[in-house]
Amino acid sequence: MAKRVTIGEVAADAGVSAATVSRVLNGGAVTEETASRVWAAVSRLDYTPNALTRSVFAGRSSTIGVVMRDLSSPFFLDLIRGIDDVAAANGSLVMFANTFRQRDHETALIQMMDEHRVRGLIVTTGDQTDTRIRRMAEGGTPCVVVARRFVDPPAGLHTIRLDDAAAGALMAGHLAGRGRTSIGVVTSGDRPAQRERVAGLRRCLAEHGLALPGEAVASAETEREAERSVAALLDGARGRGTPLDAIVCTTGRLTVAVHTALTGRGLTIPDDIAFLTTDDFPWATALGLSVITQPSYEMGRRAAELVVDNPGGSADVVFEPDLVPRGSTDLGRASR
Repeated sequence: MAKRVTIGEVAADAGVSAATVSRVLNGGAVTEETASRVWAAVSRLDYTPNALTRSVFAGRSSTIGVVMRDLSSPFFLDLIRGIDDVAAANGSLVMFANTFRQRDHETALIQMMDEHRVRGLIVTTGDQTDTRIRRMAEGGTPCVVVARRFVDPPAGLHTIRLDDAAAGALMAGHLAGRGRTSIGVVTSGDRPAQRERVAGLRRCLAEHGLALPGEAVASAETEREAERSVAALLDGARGRGTPLDAIVCTTGRLTVAVHTALTGRGLTIPDDIAFLTTDDFPWATALGLSVITQPSYEMGRRAAELVVDNPGGSADVVFEPDLVPRGSTDLGRASR
């Protein structure tokens, strides 16, 4: 294996000290003639600067840390792409970690990002990490919390989120406009974004003279739980004498499980029941799924821009949802 060129070898080739080479590489003050000799030596020897050493002297690396909860949701993939595009344009790498929704793991990973002195931190974690995130922001590391609010954020801590109440209202208005009157909801956990989507859906349904009782909302964290939730919603509504004619899924990662549970019971979409979900998929068009979308790529870009351009601020950026109607919410047999 070829031996890696050292800064001392560059210094010897350029006829200067290693300290002078370091000043040139880090943008320090030297004469134009000295800088030219150093850069020529760097080129001749194909020298690669040690970013770790540079970060030690700078007190912070050029890496943006990203801690995500679960890559099974399509939302996160475009979010990461947006972050990476901005990072690359600003000379930063992205250090990515997936927590697999393990709460203790989330806190440990954020601490590791802090120990690596990342340039900034972008997270989609739960509120159990708030103390550590707050401490990082107060210590001078810009942090961005995505997909939820942060209570009383300090300077250096930003939030990026969807208008979740508006997303719920879009769901309700669309289904009511398609003649659906008995709606069940599969949500994911007790997180604020999920609660706000259900609340927005319930308020808009009320404006259309429709109700969303508590028993018409079921929570699930896993695919198996989602299948059980669908069964409970369908059987419960039938037992009350108001069979469901629509199912809403408020999280993209459970879309497949909910769709499978509906078709597995012999229901035809949309003739027997409408299906409306969250976040778009590459194959959603082929399945004809109506979806509520959020601009995850733009959200990722904005999160990285806040790290790069506004490290000391405290912005709360809210994006608007959109509706992509497809065949899964067309009129059913009874409405034709």
